[in-house]
Parts: sequence; structure tokens; C-alpha cells
Amino acid sequence: MNRPRTQLVTALSSDSPNRGVRRGSKNETTASSKPAIYQGEPIEHCYRTLLEVSSSAILLLSPESIILGWNRAAETVSGWIADETLGRNLVELFLPMKAREPFLITLAQVTAGKEVRGLEVPLRARTGSQTMLSWNISRVPATHGGLIGLMAIGTAVAPDAQVQKELRLAHAQIRSEARRAEKIADEERRRIARELHDEFGQALTGLKFDLAWFSKKLSQLSPPTSSTDLPNKVQAMSGSVDALLESLRATVAALRPAMLDDLGLVPALESLATTFQHRTGVRCLLDMAPELSSMKLPFETSAALFRIAQESLTNVMRHAAASQVRIRLYQGDGRVTLEVTDNGKGITRERMAKPDSFGLRGMQERVSLLGGHFHIVGTLGVGTTARASVPARRPKALAGGPVAEGFAL
Repeated sequence: MNRPRTQLVTALSSDSPNRGVRRGSKNETTASSKPAIYQGEPIEHCYRTLLEVSSSAILLLSPESIILGWNRAAETVSGWIADETLGRNLVELFLPMKAREPFLITLAQVTAGKEVRGLEVPLRARTGSQTMLSWNISRVPATHGGLIGLMAIGTAVAPDAQVQKELRLAHAQIRSEARRAEKIADEERRRIARELHDEFGQALTGLKFDLAWFSKKLSQLSPPTSSTDLPNKVQAMSGSVDALLESLRATVAALRPAMLDDLGLVPALESLATTFQHRTGVRCLLDMAPELSSMKLPFETSAALFRIAQESLTNVMRHAAASQVRIRLYQGDGRVTLEVTDNGKGITRERMAKPDSFGLRGMQERVSLLGGHFHIVGTLGVGTTARASVPARRPKALAGGPVAEGFAL
């Protein structure tokens, strides 16, 4: 039987206005050749259209579970068209045995005035498969009192396995985008560092030579013996240039350590420890597995572990009040592990949980992006240990990517 596909197909009683809907049994149809025009018809047409385009199964039921209305989404989820369902019992046709009695009790409660939301009951399809639906069921009162029926709206509930799969895919996509963003940021750091080295470094070096030439020329003149202001000023300017050059080297090394590019992780950590000990006076011990000196690690792995060591030493300098730090690097089970241990105050749980602990968050994110694990623990008055463990091989998401070039200052 042909019917307009923009209507909710119903089998209402003769009390309903003449709306071109199915009446009586599923095999009988009464439709007016000239439908009466009611003042409310445009809004009713909108409601009917909304019912049909809805992605939720929408049913009109009698209190005894007889199907009076069946929209397109109900056809899709069940595999049964409206012509085959109108006038039949929903419970007997579509619900598994154990769900039938509780559903009939619910219909009786709704008929008595209760509104039900989020009732999870499976719907059995023509093929025998079941789809879990979350049902909202409420009364549909008639215009002049009485009851037209019960409106049941069923929305598919995704299985836990499907939800978990979608979450895993979403997390994988986020990690992939984060790795890409970190790679772009690292390349930008490399560009800025090289520009600082090429432009500012060379300019300051040239200025240093100019000041040396100027000082030499001053020494060849025959000024009054008491006039030392100009040579002193030149010497002071030369000292300022030296300080700027040293600061520039430190900034370039922080942006992109040349030793890490040229020699690898172990020499870079050794240089980092020496610099830290020289600047802070805190003794810095190194314990490096010998095989790692000759092992070629992916640059992403070396860079991440170096940055974590760098951030850990910064935290020691700022917060730990330690007199000794030990940096340990070793491998096992296909992973490379870095440990930084100090004998300072010991980090507290409150400190680790603070939302502004960006350094800790950054270390965790770097390790996570490589498929590794980061752990930090502190004991009050004993010290703190930060441990990062990452795969020794390049992560699949990064495999085949270019290795950034190094430079020297």
C-alpha cells in the first residue's frame, strides 16, 4: 500500500479528526478525498514531519501495548514496516521474554499518570538481533479529555564496547595531532635558535672584534696619563658583549641543544649536568648505561628525555633545596628509562596536583606522546625521584618522519 512518507503512520480510533491516517485494522484505510482544513493544521504538519525525520524510534501505543503509530526510524531499527506492525502487540512481537512483564507494568504506570524517562529495554529486530533502546514514555491526552495513547520514544544506546572503541580512536587522533604539533613546535624552536645564532651571534661577535680594534687604537694614542675614562668604557662595553654572547649561547642551547643533535643523548646529558653543577653549586652525579653511548635513539626519544632531565633540574634548582642530584639512564625490555633523583625537601602531593604545575604536565605529555610512562614521587625531607620510560624504537605514528638537523654556536 502506498502512503505519504512524511507522516507518522497511525491507526487511531474514530475519535481523531480526519487526518488521512490509517484506521481500524492494518488492512483497512479511510482517507477523505477532500481533507477538512483546520486552523491548527500547519503546526500539525510540522509535528508530523518532525516525527518522521527523527532518528529515534517513535511509537504510539495503547495501554495494552497495541501499536497505533510507527515512524520511519522504528522501521529502520526493527526491519518491520508500519503496514506490518499497526494493530499488533509490541510486547509480543518485539520484546524478549524477560523484558515483557516489566514493560507492561511500566505502560500501566504511565497510563495512570507517571512519566518514564531512560527506561532501557531491547527491541528485537526482524533478523533476530537486538538493539538496546532508551525509552521515554508519556501520555498523549485527547483534546476533550480521555487518552489517545502512549507516546514511546526509543533512542539507541551504544554498547560499552563501541563507546570504548570510539574513545580509543578519539584519543589516538588527539595523540597524533599533539605529536604533530610538538614536531612543528620543535622545528620552530630550531629555526629560531639558528636565526639567533646566525644573526645575533655573528653581530655580537663582530661588535666584540670592533671593540678590540678600538681599544688597540686607543692604546696607541698619547692621551693625558690621568685620562682613563675612555679605555675603561671600552672595556666595560666589551664585558657587556661577552655577557650577551654567553646569554645567547644559553638561550640557543635551551631552544635546541646542538650537542643532542650532533653527539646524542648521553653527551648532551653530561653537558647539561656539568652546566647545572657549575651554575648552582649542587653536585650532579651521572649513571649512564654504557651501551646507550653507542646506541642510536630516535631523535624524538632523545629530545623528550633531554627536555625531561632539563625540566627536572630546573625544578631542583627552584624548589628542592638539594645538595646533590643523580641522573640515571638505562634500558631494558625495549624501553629507555631516565631517572632524576635529588636529596632535597621532597615534592608533596599538593604540589603535584596544583593546576599551575605546567612543568610536570609538560613532562607527562611528552612521555605520553611517545607511548611511555612518567612517574614522580617525593618523600618529605628525603627527596624526589622523577622517572620517565619510553620505547627505544620510534613510535609508529612518527616512523619515517625527518630527523631535524643540528647546528652549533
